[in-house]
Amino acid sequence: MSKDEQRILKELDSRMKEFRAALKDEEKKQDLQDNIPGSQILIRFEIFLPSQNPEEFVDGLYLYMNDEGQIANAEYYFRDMSDVEVINISEEDLPVIKDLFGDAFTLEVE
Repeated sequence: MSKDEQRILKELDSRMKEFRAALKDEEKKQDLQDNIPGSQILIRFEIFLPSQNPEEFVDGLYLYMNDEGQIANAEYYFRDMSDVEVINISEEDLPVIKDLFGDAFTLEVE
C-alpha cells in the first residue's frame, strides 16, 4: 500500500470516528452539519450500450450531470464475465459525449 493510500485510509478512519460520534451526540451532529462548507449535486446516469455478444461482455457509459443538468464528466465501462474496468473519458473526447447525449436526459432540481 502506498503512502498516499495509507494517508487516505487514516483520514477516512478519522472521519468515520467523527461520524459515529455525531450519531451518538445530537450536539456533535448539529455542529458537524453546521460546519460543512458546501455540497454539490452530481447525478450519475448509466447508459447500456448495445452489444452483439452480451453473454461475453457488456459496455456502457456513466454520465455525471451537475445541478444545472449538464454533463460534467463521463466514464466508459467494460464488463466481462470476470471483471469490470472503468476508464475516465478524456477532456478531448468529453465534448463528443456531451454533444451526443447532452439532450437525451433532463434534470430538474428544486
